[in-house]
Amino acid sequence: MYKFVLILSLVFLFSSCQETKRIYIANHLTNCEGVVPQKCMLYKENPTDQWSYFYDTIEGFNYEEGYAYQLEVVITQTENPLADESSLQYSLLKIISKEKDNSIAQNIPAKSQESQSDIISIEYQAVSRGTFFQVSVSEKFIQKTIDRNLKTIDSRKCSKKDWETIQSLIQNIDLNTINALKAPTDKRLFDGAAHAQLKISYKTKIFTSNGFDHGNPPEEIKQLVNTILSLSESIE
Repeated sequence: MYKFVLILSLVFLFSSCQETKRIYIANHLTNCEGVVPQKCMLYKENPTDQWSYFYDTIEGFNYEEGYAYQLEVVITQTENPLADESSLQYSLLKIISKEKDNSIAQNIPAKSQESQSDIISIEYQAVSRGTFFQVSVSEKFIQKTIDRNLKTIDSRKCSKKDWETIQSLIQNIDLNTINALKAPTDKRLFDGAAHAQLKISYKTKIFTSNGFDHGNPPEEIKQLVNTILSLSESIE
């Protein structure tokens, strides 16, 4: 009986650190910002999303420029990544489609009016009468807490790749309009969900989103919010 429970526990622990997603890969590489000039793939999770820079690699995937892909990938969270490694590791499960495409990808990530180097931190907070949850991501650390007084905070180092991913997602967002984004649902208004908010701090300005239900952010910031929450899950 003990062995059976142990096996179930290990299976649950392993599965909780992984998720399967379908993603789209554009037909060409593009210049992207990092420590040194480099070329990145462009990816998105939904056909209507804007393209985002993909700084990581996908194990088992041999990219061929000139082809547009739809992939099914397994994303694994790494608890203690090296300094230059992402905490999210991608592995190819299967190629759903591969199509010859000579067109230029539309909606390539646009440059924000603010400089990437001026980003100080991104903070996500979800609050209800009975719960409190906050995640903060900066170039050096990823921190999370459930302590309203912010006295007990768990953290880990933010890898270079994780920070670059966060930066690229921010470049897709019109920061000047996030305070007017309409929430898809309104469960927070009758305690059906925690009240969530996103705050992006630059050296000279702070951009704060309109409130929305925890777990269901506006589409325009959904990828950023989901990435922040995924990164927080790697903190014990």
